[in-house]
Amino acid sequence: MTEPGLVASYITLAGSGFTEPPRYTFRERCEAASAAGFTGIGIHVTDLDVLTPLDVEQILADTGLVLREIEFLAGWINPDDGANAQATMQRVAALAERVGGDHVSAGDFSGAALDMKAAAQRLIQLANTAHGVGLRIALEAFAWSAVNTVEKADALLCQADTPAVGHLLDVWHFFNTGADLGTLQHLPAQRIAAVQLNDGPRVYNDFLWNARNTRYLPGDGELEVRGFLDTLAGIGYTGPYCVEVNYPEFRTYSVADAAKRAYDATASYFT
Repeated sequence: MTEPGLVASYITLAGSGFTEPPRYTFRERCEAASAAGFTGIGIHVTDLDVLTPLDVEQILADTGLVLREIEFLAGWINPDDGANAQATMQRVAALAERVGGDHVSAGDFSGAALDMKAAAQRLIQLANTAHGVGLRIALEAFAWSAVNTVEKADALLCQADTPAVGHLLDVWHFFNTGADLGTLQHLPAQRIAAVQLNDGPRVYNDFLWNARNTRYLPGDGELEVRGFLDTLAGIGYTGPYCVEVNYPEFRTYSVADAAKRAYDATASYFT
């Protein structure tokens, strides 16, 4: 399988934990990603607290990277947070209008009860904004969330019924929400907006803690990374492929070292 042009997700090169500010600037992350072999980069919407879309455009031009992934769209499950989700989407849209992108990742951290019909309607509203600037919303199932299985995410996507939304399939979350390769075989490739590659242990409790501390390099865990990739190829998925790795030891590496380790470990699956 030919290396598809890998994307360094935001948290992979942040040098910090999921809820902490990044240890490295967006420019430092881009320079390291480009030197390691990545062709695409991810950004978090909070990077826009210190960068304008014009700044992002200049950094991408300087490093030869393409912006592929924008994170993170939350709050849309709960109607009380709808204004915050819309505000985030407007910031994402302003960035994408300037520099492009493939997808904005979305999920739920509230664990609130899921009203499928209402959530689908809110997702459609956000997707209309995303579609207007060439993005898809990429929905990720988390074991602790209202959308806690791939099957439930798929039902929500079918309820929304717009090509502007699709699955975000992260290896760690995919297997640790109870999905298997048979689940993947039954997903239409066109309903997959993006893939995040990593590895880790099989987890049966403390899902949130483990997701933030045991998301290893591909090949360093016990999840079926090879089978996952082969099955994706078999159903006709072609990308994007993002690398999302973060665990305590990995956070201590220099940004250059983290980028090289992440690229080399993942690229080995495509040779």
